Amino acid sequence: MSFSETLKDFAVKLQKRNDSEFSYPVKKQKAYLKKLTEPRDDIERSYFQYCCQMKLNNPLISLGINIASFPMIFCYYFKSSSKITEVEKIDSVFFSDGKPDNIIPRSLRDEIGSLKKIDEKEEYFSKPDKKFFWKIVRRYPFSWHFLLKLLIKIRYYSYQIETIHPENIIVCCEYSYTSSILTAYCNDRDIKHINVMHGEKVFFMGDSFFRFNKCYVWDEYYKKLFTELRADNSQFVIEVPPSLSFASNIDAEKSIDFTYYLGIENQKEIKKIISSLSKLVEEGYRIAIRPHPRYSDMELFRNISNGIELEDCKSLSIEESLERTKNAISFFSTVLNQAYYNQVGVVIDDVTKPEQYNKLHEVGYIMLNKKHKLLSSLIGDNDKV
Repeated sequence: MSFSETLKDFAVKLQKRNDSEFSYPVKKQKAYLKKLTEPRDDIERSYFQYCCQMKLNNPLISLGINIASFPMIFCYYFKSSSKITEVEKIDSVFFSDGKPDNIIPRSLRDEIGSLKKIDEKEEYFSKPDKKFFWKIVRRYPFSWHFLLKLLIKIRYYSYQIETIHPENIIVCCEYSYTSSILTAYCNDRDIKHINVMHGEKVFFMGDSFFRFNKCYVWDEYYKKLFTELRADNSQFVIEVPPSLSFASNIDAEKSIDFTYYLGIENQKEIKKIISSLSKLVEEGYRIAIRPHPRYSDMELFRNISNGIELEDCKSLSIEESLERTKNAISFFSTVLNQAYYNQVGVVIDDVTKPEQYNKLHEVGYIMLNKKHKLLSSLIGDNDKV
């Protein structure tokens, strides 16, 4: 595993541990955002987003991450670049990070010409890159984790620029504090930096301050949300991508009554979910449960009830899963948004994490304002199904 992959793996584990969208009060987030001045440029936008993300962590964890990053800066700065054997001209590149290209909205896909999806990242670091990087170092010489992540991203971008000479670089990285600086980096080279939304969002200052040349969001609600989080207001384009609305035949026969889509749940919470689903099984409903491909620990499903089907994420796509179910259940997931746009019933789980459910209104979860049912009403009175 590469160091950058290790960083990503650590970030996932930290997210599972912190659950910051719900553990850090919105009132405190807004107060902290208010303390920060209007950013003078894209460099400061990125730094302010970095400060917001570090504020969400335990101070000792933030300090430890920063100290551990210091020696790695030298490793990446002096690391050899990948060899450039071929140079080709492609209009746009998409750093997918494992995401399907159907998250790119149709209108954008029509505009960007030829597209290359980048899964395996090569690295390059030129003299102009070093000059650009040192400009950031002079501004924030002691923010080593900030500098390390930026250095890694510059090397990824630089390789594609040197080998493909794209006009557009497309990402799904509004959550990355490197994004605004990378917009400046791209624009210095006459390249547009474009972001496409790929996951559910609530009020969370980890997603603050960012700026791209364009940022595609699914609903007017998200534009208002990100603007409140002090992202640049001029970048937003509203469009539902194929990944959200995909059902080819909404009248197709449904083989499953309820499918539960897992997110970040621990062992105790999974037991509560299975208990709730078992009540629906007892009423004669056909039930499935779908683990999260990144967060779910498959060991926790060894003793799952025989009446509940465990979906295989590798053999059954999320689209196929939604097309075969009548209702999608989750606590907080992009899948409920997908269900809504594909005429699948939306059920919000208010049973498994009651305290966090009560905070969904505080953080502004969009699906509470869409047509939905609550899991508690279904397991308490199944005539409401």
